[in-house]
Amino acid sequence: MFSRFFLILLLTSAFHASALACENKLVCIEEDNWSIGVAFGAGARTNPLVDGDAIPLIILPDVAWYGEHAYFDNGEFGYQWQPNKDSTTEVFVRTNTERAYFAFWHPSNIFLPTNSVTDGAGTPSPGGEEDPPRYISVDDIAQRDWSLDAGLRTNWFNDNDRWSFTVIHDALGVHNGFSATGRYQHDFEWQDWALATHLSVTYKSSNLIDYYYGISQRDTSDETLWYSAGSTFQFTGGLLFNKPINQHWHWLGRIQITSLGSGVTDSPLVSKRYVTNMFFGVGYRF
Repeated sequence: MFSRFFLILLLTSAFHASALACENKLVCIEEDNWSIGVAFGAGARTNPLVDGDAIPLIILPDVAWYGEHAYFDNGEFGYQWQPNKDSTTEVFVRTNTERAYFAFWHPSNIFLPTNSVTDGAGTPSPGGEEDPPRYISVDDIAQRDWSLDAGLRTNWFNDNDRWSFTVIHDALGVHNGFSATGRYQHDFEWQDWALATHLSVTYKSSNLIDYYYGISQRDTSDETLWYSAGSTFQFTGGLLFNKPINQHWHWLGRIQITSLGSGVTDSPLVSKRYVTNMFFGVGYRF
């Protein structure tokens, strides 16, 4: 249950900024103060795995604290070096979310309907007939373990723009892989709404991708399903928005889509090329 709680946090929470980075109190935190909130609404993150259930987003906690250098932000523990209004550099540890798709209870039967039927075009056989695509269900493979990310991130700011570059590595030696992400965010206002658009590209190493999406003898004795995954690039774009209702309540929402690279989508374990993440609701800040 504890890991599921942090999974929802990591998949839905926007990274806060320190008081130096911006003036929007809904996303900024004064030094040495806790920021505690909760959002209520409806949403889900799709699951690209064969027979994988969507992740329901119904009640989302938001807990963060920033000191002069140390911070905690929704499951991420970090330390910032000489933060200023133009840039920050931090080291951090956090739970790796790659395994998030592989182990869930089944809330989709209660909260959100989901369709796990797969489709795809086969390759014509010599006889002119199409061979059916070969898939393996997430329910039929060996367990993928959780890992812990150790990372280094640098952020650059100006009035309305934020750039960041992040490198993370497997801190527990589960898969010995790494990833690197470049991200750009632009903040703007429309009437009473505060909005932010973001674009990012992530490189994930072959060790990371193969551990989670590769298929081998550990999963099935059917050699025709074995798959050795290579490194891949993933692209993400999204929109965040919020609007104050009163001192404590605000409207909020998130729309995000991630395209999965061929190292992932070529796996017999994967049936979708994109992951969407949407949430709409209201938030309360204590």
